[in-house]
Order: sequence, then C-alpha cells, then structure tokens
Amino acid sequence: MVILLKKATIVDPLSKYHGKRQDILIEKGIITKIASSISSKKAKTVDAKNLHVSPGWVDIGVHTGEPGLEHRDILATTLDAASAGGFTRISIFSNDAHPIDQSSTISFIKDRSSNSPVYCHAIGALSQNLEGEEITELIDMHHSGAIAFSDGLHSIQKAGLLERALHYVKAVDSIVIHRPNDKTLSLHSQMHEGEVSTTLGVPGMPDIAESIMIDRDIEILKYTDSKMLVHLVSSQKGIQHLKKEKKTLENQLFASVSYHNLIETDEALSDFDVNRKLSPPLRTSSDKSALIKAVQSDLIDIICSNHVPIEIEGKEKEFIYAEKGALGLQTCGVSLLEILDPEVFVTKLAINPRKIFNLPQATIEKGAKAELTLWATKTEFQFTRADNKSLSRNSPFFDKTFSNKVLGIVSQDKLVLA
Repeated sequence: MVILLKKATIVDPLSKYHGKRQDILIEKGIITKIASSISSKKAKTVDAKNLHVSPGWVDIGVHTGEPGLEHRDILATTLDAASAGGFTRISIFSNDAHPIDQSSTISFIKDRSSNSPVYCHAIGALSQNLEGEEITELIDMHHSGAIAFSDGLHSIQKAGLLERALHYVKAVDSIVIHRPNDKTLSLHSQMHEGEVSTTLGVPGMPDIAESIMIDRDIEILKYTDSKMLVHLVSSQKGIQHLKKEKKTLENQLFASVSYHNLIETDEALSDFDVNRKLSPPLRTSSDKSALIKAVQSDLIDIICSNHVPIEIEGKEKEFIYAEKGALGLQTCGVSLLEILDPEVFVTKLAINPRKIFNLPQATIEKGAKAELTLWATKTEFQFTRADNKSLSRNSPFFDKTFSNKVLGIVSQDKLVLA
C-alpha cells in the first residue's frame, strides 16, 4: 500500500523532523521519503487541515471482555475502538472471568488479534485467578509473549507475593504493574473521600489508601532491585510519596496516570453519574493539578485510557451498586489534546511506553517502519453513541464536543481512518 500524508506537522521528539511541517510518503509499510513537497498518483492521500502526525500511541492496561465476558466487549471491537482513538498498540489486562494466567490464553489473544492493524500485547496475571494468593507461571508466560505482569485493578495485599513476583520478573528483565490500594482502608468505598462524598453520604476512599501502599511497594522494589510501574496514581499524596524515591530508582520505578484524573474531579459525581464511578476514583482539584504537574515534570511516565467496558446491567443501578469503570480508548487522546502540549502527551503515550516495556520504538524518519497516529488540531469533534466501537456504552463523554479530532492510524501497512 502507498500512503501520502500532506503538510503534516511532525510531533516526534526522537526525530530530526520534530516540529516541522512535511509531506510523508509510505510504501509497503515503510517511510520512504520525507520532504516539503511529494507527489504520487498511486498513493492514498491524507490531506487534512491542521494535520499532525506522531509515533503511534500505546495504551497500557486495557480491559476487554474476551475471553469469558464477551457481553462486555470482544477483542475485535476493543481493537476497533483503539484504532478510532489513535492507538496503534494496546496491552490487555486479565478480566475476572478468564485471567491471563497461562500460555494458552496469551496464544488465544495473539490469534484473535492477528488481523488487526493494532498490535495487541498480553499482560500476564500476577496471581492465580487474580486472587492475590498464589503466584502464576510468570517465566512461562514471559516466553510466550507476556510483556509484563499484573493483576490489573486488583491490588496485591500480600507483600510476600509481590516480593516473589518482583524477583521472578527480574530474572527475565520484565516488569510488574501494580495498582496501589490498601483495601483495609478503602473497603466499600464508592468515590474519593472528601467534601463531595460527605455531602452525598457515600463511603469514600482516602488518599492514604494509595500513598501507604506506594511506600510499601517502593520498599519491596528496592529490596528486590527489580522493575515496577506504579499504575494509575490518582492523588497528590501519592505523587509526594513517589517523588521521594523516583530519581534514585531511575530505570526501575515508573508511574502511570489515567487521563480521567487529569481532566475531571470528584465534583463531576455530584449528580451520582455512574459512568464517572471509576477505579481509581476521581479526586479533588488539587489532586488533579498535582497530577498534571507530575506529567509535565516527568515524575509520571505514562498516561493510560483506563478503558473498562461495563455492560448496561452493571451500570444502570443505584450508585453504590454500580460497577466501577468507563470506556476510554476513543476519548483519551482528544481529551489530552485539550490540556497538554503535544510533545508532552506524545512522550507519555508513544515514546515512554515503548521504552519501559521493551516494545519496538517508532520514529518518523526515512527508512523507519510506519506506525503513526494522525490527528487534526482546531477541528471540532463530537463523540456520539454512533461513534462508539465498544459493545458497552459506559462512557461519560457521549455528545461532548472536543476541539481536536483523531483522524486515524497508519500501522502494519494499513491506513485506518476514524
């Protein structure tokens, strides 16, 4: 396939063309020419106003329903949502019905995603059945293609289990992804513990449930001399605890944040919106500001969509009974374009995830493999239910108008327009 991108502003800090407006010619999946003006009669041309291009975005920790919870989503529709949202790679967390705890499940994911232009990676379960009791066959799953190990949004309460897992992944130069949450402090919580939860009369999750476990995890990380991603930090207190050790544990300690926590606060829950009931929860405006600063200062390495499809029956309940989670793949990128400099979010969405998880680096240079995300600035886009690719409908952003638009991706010798 021949693809020509016209007058595209290149956003790639690793490229000599960063910040330049160029034409880009792609032939058989390879960038063959970058110049101020290129013509090609046989090319599929993308010539959009305010066109921007970056290395393809990567999402760490996506939830889908397949296998086991296909009524929530299947891999095919999850991958469709990813491409529509600008992601060329996603990594899949286990679901509660069928954890990724053996090599056969990793092979299943590879087979089911093989025809998609979006690369799909598996994150192996850290504990058997996600129960936090017994460790899985980490080494075997690593050799089968697992890029990391995690129980997803389930926090490991037993320090000894986490310690053993960190020892195992060190042996194969892999990494543990862990969501910090002390369940003895957050049991029955429905949202952030603060003024809003008190006003609503809803049990809240205190920020110390996160920060205390961050301290524990860092101590275990130092003891094992391994690698860990502290996943979905959501509080100012959590950031403060990370900051104490981040520089001294360079190339060992990493952190991610959900885009939801960068764009909204717990005040959005004042009308009991079940689609904004999340894990981790939306917190205060001071937490939000601290997280944005942490992203800009490189204290936080990665931004995630925290994509969690939930069927209608799981959400259309009284607030305290509704399940936690929201769709995110199709609204993550356009939301970040509203609040962050493009170079910052491209670093967090495209460059750092590849570096941390040993994925093939994508860059915009002649001779490089074309794995690209396309978007247009100053182009209004309204996300509607008709645009939604997921089988579930639990997005808080239906009918929201964004000031920028994801146009699509170039990946695996395919052009997929959103």
